[in-house]
Amino acid sequence: MYKKKENSEKNVDNPIHLFKIISRLFIFLSIILLLWIIIVAAGIIINEMDSNWAYLSLENWVLFSIITILIFAVIEILYYIYTYYFSEKIIEFEEFEPEKLHGKKVYIYTNPKDSKGGVFSKTYIQINNESVLRIRNQMIPPEEL
Repeated sequence: MYKKKENSEKNVDNPIHLFKIISRLFIFLSIILLLWIIIVAAGIIINEMDSNWAYLSLENWVLFSIITILIFAVIEILYYIYTYYFSEKIIEFEEFEPEKLHGKKVYIYTNPKDSKGGVFSKTYIQINNESVLRIRNQMIPPEEL
């Protein structure tokens, strides 16, 4: 029925691809930081180690992880703003078979495409005052009749 064309997300120069890599890094780093804070806290509480045994105190590790997560959260927000406002999404409609129903132009979409025979359901959806969309879904393929 329609084709959706987008900028290639696999292109390394594409900012969307870069944001996806940073997003995965964010999740990985957040999990590692959480596990490290648990290890530091366990070392202090269970093993009664010095509070600075992991180079920083527990409070400083928590502060470091909060700042890191906030930085990545801002990057994630920028990613969503970029994809929402600046990503080019073009929808091209294929050729339709113009047909009239009660004086309205009928656009037909068949699922699966170009299937012949069998039993179809037909659903009509009014697009505007001049247009109607007919959706034909194949319920029973011709091989099963």
